[in-house]
Amino acid sequence: MLVATPNLCFDRTLRLPRLAPGAVHRSGQAEVSAGGKGVNVARVLRSHGYRPVIAALVPTVDGEHLRRLLRQEGAELEGVAVEGRTRAATVLVEDDGRVTVVNEPGPQLDARTWAAYRSAVGTALRHHDVLVCTGSLPPGAPADSYGQLTALAREHGAVAVVDAAREALAGALPAEPDLVSPNLAEAEAVLAGRHHGVEEVDEDAADIHARGTAAAHALVAAGARRAVVTLGGAGAVMVTAAGVDGHDTEVVLVLRAPRVEVVSPVGAGDSFVAGVVVGLSRGEAWPHAVRRGIATASASVEQLLAGGVDAARAEVLLAQVTVSPVSTENVPDPGNVRDPSGARA
Repeated sequence: MLVATPNLCFDRTLRLPRLAPGAVHRSGQAEVSAGGKGVNVARVLRSHGYRPVIAALVPTVDGEHLRRLLRQEGAELEGVAVEGRTRAATVLVEDDGRVTVVNEPGPQLDARTWAAYRSAVGTALRHHDVLVCTGSLPPGAPADSYGQLTALAREHGAVAVVDAAREALAGALPAEPDLVSPNLAEAEAVLAGRHHGVEEVDEDAADIHARGTAAAHALVAAGARRAVVTLGGAGAVMVTAAGVDGHDTEVVLVLRAPRVEVVSPVGAGDSFVAGVVVGLSRGEAWPHAVRRGIATASASVEQLLAGGVDAARAEVLLAQVTVSPVSTENVPDPGNVRDPSGARA
């Protein structure tokens, strides 16, 4: 399993009673760890007994500290040097469970460095049958970065899973990745051509499954072979394109997540992706692997550390994930949601 995550970071997690904008706060001790979506995916895979390789850009200024943190947790890194400093992701956890995350952009990337990184991923793919492309892209990266890596995966006969947002997701769709898995806010934003702003979704909204279905349908129409739109505590919607997995028509499934006590939702989407990859590695069909992803994400939110999953707990929760098929005749019209090219989805 190869995890391509070019834009690593330092996660700084701070606990405080309540966040008040404009005020001065005093937190407890900061918990600092190597971070980024790919690091979280790799953590979950290791918790299930796998040894994934992380392919990442490593900044020259403080990259050795990043390498050291990764080594301490047993991560295997295929690093390509990039000029600059490692970005930080500041995670503010309030006593009532609300979490605020502030992400920095990362070091500026030039064409030569991107070419070196893409080449390193292509070389590493000779030894892996699954490629996960995940996380944000650093400034200067091509908009179709994950599309290029998806094409490399196809050349090597590997499955390509893309978990990204904004331009990174839009740029991957024409390459027909095997699976894309944005959350609802990310999916609706990219399909409507919005690549900036705060991402918020009401998980209790009455139409959340209908919106998830419409978004997943539009992502498949834009190129993805399979699309799972995650809905937080409401579960997820999966759409498989016609002609994929032996189906003559598009297949729509609604997956409902078990109820759990949420400690921190940070990294839940990454845990979902890792759970799907675990299922695929065990020979499970895609719908069952996605069920495993939901269970793994549910186990993840019970932990403070992003990607801190108890594999045994995920196995228990798997039995509580329900799946319901939806008639393709009832797939909602995406309405004013548009695909990344601006055409109606």
